[in-house]
Amino acid sequence: MRKHLYFLWFLAFPLLLIGQEKSNAINNSEIAFNLEEKDLLPENIAYDPKTETYYVGSTRKGKVVKIDKNGNETEFISPKQGGLWMVIGMKIDTNNRWLWVCSSGGDNLVGYNLKDDLDGRPAGVFKFNLDTGKLIKRYVLDKRGEVHFFNDLVIDSEGNVYVTHMFDEHSIYTIQKKDDTLSLFLTPNGLKYPNGITITNDDRFLFVAHSEGIMRIEVDSKKHQEIKNPNSVKIAKRESIDGVYFYMNTLISVHPDIKSVQKLILNENLDTIIGNTLLEVGHPMMNNPTTGVLHNSSLYYIANAQFGSFDEQGNLFPMNKLYQPIVLKIKLDE
Repeated sequence: MRKHLYFLWFLAFPLLLIGQEKSNAINNSEIAFNLEEKDLLPENIAYDPKTETYYVGSTRKGKVVKIDKNGNETEFISPKQGGLWMVIGMKIDTNNRWLWVCSSGGDNLVGYNLKDDLDGRPAGVFKFNLDTGKLIKRYVLDKRGEVHFFNDLVIDSEGNVYVTHMFDEHSIYTIQKKDDTLSLFLTPNGLKYPNGITITNDDRFLFVAHSEGIMRIEVDSKKHQEIKNPNSVKIAKRESIDGVYFYMNTLISVHPDIKSVQKLILNENLDTIIGNTLLEVGHPMMNNPTTGVLHNSSLYYIANAQFGSFDEQGNLFPMNKLYQPIVLKIKLDE
C-alpha cells in the first residue's frame, strides 16, 4: 500500500465506530463555537490568552483562521502562504508572539498531487508573527523520494520547540531558540507513528503519543521509556491518541477512532498509568475528533475534522453533505 494512503489512518484514525451504541455515550462537552467554512477539514486549534483569540488550521485549504473574543471569524494566514501545505499541529508562544505551525503534504490539500513513491512528501515547521500573520521563517524537509510528515509540536518554557515526525522516519525533531535551526532530537526505539506531544510544567519530560502507546522522554538525558499501563487502558492501535496534554500530573488524551476524550492519571514518578476517567464518549457531533488546547481548566477541541468525507475517486463530498466545523469544550475538574 502506498504511503499516502496511510494518512487518514495515522492522522485521522478512520471512523470505524459510527454505529457506537448510545448506551456507551458519556456526553459532558458543550459547544464552544463553530466555524463558517464547511470544507476547512480542521486538525488543530491554538489559543492566545493575551488577545483571547483562537486559531484553527485547515488541512484542506492550507490556511489558518482566527476567532476573536467577540466570536468574529477572519482569515489570519492565507491559503498556502509561505509555501504551506496542510496545516496540522499548531502552538502559540505567547511571550515571543509567535505562531508555530506543522505543515505537511497530503491528499486533503486542494491541488496536492505528489506521489510518495516518486516525488516524496514534503513537510515543514513554519514560524509566523502572531500579531501580523507575517511569515518569519520556515524549516523544511523536502527531498525527492523522501516521505516526511510533521504531525504536532510543543513549546517549552524557554521557547524551544519539539516536533513529532512520522512515515519514513519515526522521530522527534527540535528547533532550539538559541540556534533557530531544525535538527533531529531523537529517534527512539519502539516509537511508531508519533502523533501528539506534550511536556511537563518543569520542562523535564516529553510525552509522545504513538500507535503503540505513550512514550516518556527525559529532555536533558534523552532517556526514554514506554509509559506502563498495568490496567490496559485503551491507548494504542485502533484506540490510539491524537492530541495529548499534560495537566496537573495527568494526561488528557483525544482518541479519534473510539470518539472519546479521557484523563489518564499518572503515578508520582510519571511513568505509569494508575487510573483513567472517561470525560467524553460518542458525542453526537464527533466526526474525527482530533486535537485541542487547554484553557481555564478546560479542553477546547476539534470535534469533527471530517477527514473521511471523500469518495472513492478522492473527491471531497459536496457542501450539502458536510457540516460546519465544531469546537467542543469540556471541563477537566468535574
